Amino acid sequence: MPLKDLIKNLNIVNPKDVTIRLNEKKDSLTLLLKGENAIYTDVIPEMPFPISYPEFVILKDAKGSDICTIKNMKKLDKESRRNLERLLDKMYFIPKIVKIIRLEASGDKFEWETITNKGRRRFKTRGRSSVTFIGNKIVISDTDDNLYEIEDIQSLDRKSKAIIQSTF
Repeated sequence: MPLKDLIKNLNIVNPKDVTIRLNEKKDSLTLLLKGENAIYTDVIPEMPFPISYPEFVILKDAKGSDICTIKNMKKLDKESRRNLERLLDKMYFIPKIVKIIRLEASGDKFEWETITNKGRRRFKTRGRSSVTFIGNKIVISDTDDNLYEIEDIQSLDRKSKAIIQSTF
């Protein structure tokens, strides 16, 4: 499929034309598209790039078909953005590491003890390839395929930065 057709199929909408309501009982959204005068229920958001481009969201119907795409969810009105983020937080659990207490290496295995925005976490990684640097951001994949993120290595305390720099 040519790129032009692919982009057209994304149905990128203006965030100003979108209203999102949260349906907590069903863990889904109700979507109102002003340009189409359409209301969709049981809408599920999908983040195809949750680490590298977390603002990009595809909204799907209950059958999994794309309804529309929002290039930057930060441009939604305050209430719609809050509703979308509440559901995404449930669906995409990626703790943000704010402090590294301990990192022990044994061969190619690493045992981490960290403080995250979701509380204290201990986890193991295998090899240096489980740690990916994206600019100042670091993404860590543990042995259970859980993701952890350091949003900005510069925001870590001195000890945490030293642990990362001496290990990787």
